[in-house]
Formats: sequence, C-alpha cells, structure tokens
Amino acid sequence: MGSKSFSFNKSDLLKVVKNAALVGVAAFLTYAGQNLTKIDLGPLGVMLVPVITVLIDSSVKWVNDNTKSEKV
Repeated sequence: MGSKSFSFNKSDLLKVVKNAALVGVAAFLTYAGQNLTKIDLGPLGVMLVPVITVLIDSSVKWVNDNTKSEKV
C-alpha cells in the first residue's frame, strides 16, 4: 500500500534507497566499462569477461523483485 500525497512511509523510503543503490551500481559499471580498455589483464582477460558477465547477470536477478507469480 502506498503512502498519502506528500509523505513517505517505510516502504516508500526503502524503494527510494534501493533505487539509489541501483543507480550507484549502474554509474560504477558505466565508469568501469569506459575505462576497461586501459587495463591490461593479459591472458586472464579472456576468462574474466564471461565470469564478470555471469556475476552481473546473477546480481541483477537477485536484486529484482521476483515475488510476483509468473504466468505460464
């Protein structure tokens, strides 16, 4: 249930904090992605890219609200 106009309840505040954290992570990933070409990982770079991709995908799925039932 939402809050009244011009007020916050705990649920609304939690959503704002969660959204701010996601925006911060997105900004960090954008910064890291733009500067990735300056990093020389050597032969391990080929192995690290898929691992990092799986970790990012897993974290996005973990953060999303999956409490809603899926329609089959």
